[in-house]
Amino acid sequence: MNEAKIQLSEEELALVKNADWILTKNKIILKVVELFGKVAKELEYSLYSADLPAEIKLTTPKISKGENYKGLPYVVLDYPRLFRKSEIFAVRILFWWAHYFSVTLQVKGHYREFFEERIRRNAGIFAEHGFYLSVSEDEWVHELEKEHYIPIRESSPERIEEAILTHPFIKISAKIEFSRWDQVWELLLDRINVIMRTLQES
Repeated sequence: MNEAKIQLSEEELALVKNADWILTKNKIILKVVELFGKVAKELEYSLYSADLPAEIKLTTPKISKGENYKGLPYVVLDYPRLFRKSEIFAVRILFWWAHYFSVTLQVKGHYREFFEERIRRNAGIFAEHGFYLSVSEDEWVHELEKEHYIPIRESSPERIEEAILTHPFIKISAKIEFSRWDQVWELLLDRINVIMRTLQES
């Protein structure tokens, strides 16, 4: 019978008896959802006038949240978003608990071919704004660690070219640290605008 007992450490026991921390966490998540809703509303206006394929402009925002990306809570805004089996165009904004916000452009299939040259030509603009380029074989990895992403600013043109040419998808991401929370609205819109502007430059 004793073998079936599940023991808690003193730290765990203190937490399980304290509602404040989980209620505070829930309030933070709700504020992030509210923030993402406002970002989506702002993007609707700029997307309407953007010089992008019509099917991309017709997409609607989607905010989703969960408790277990690498064991931690998260909130995601996908907008614009177009996910098909072999074709993807998405701008994804991620809030990842205890880590950072990230803004990611993800293209695959037809959209990869359509935008590849513009992305390559504008690598300098992405570098200037602190973007990273995915070198992972898994297109759904979002953590901006060195085994998955390389900083464009610190990478040679040859390395960037290789990463783009040898993957069936392109993912470019920028992070915003929580230490800059007071500026996050402006920073999110800035990084998104960098993506949208460079995609429209022929």
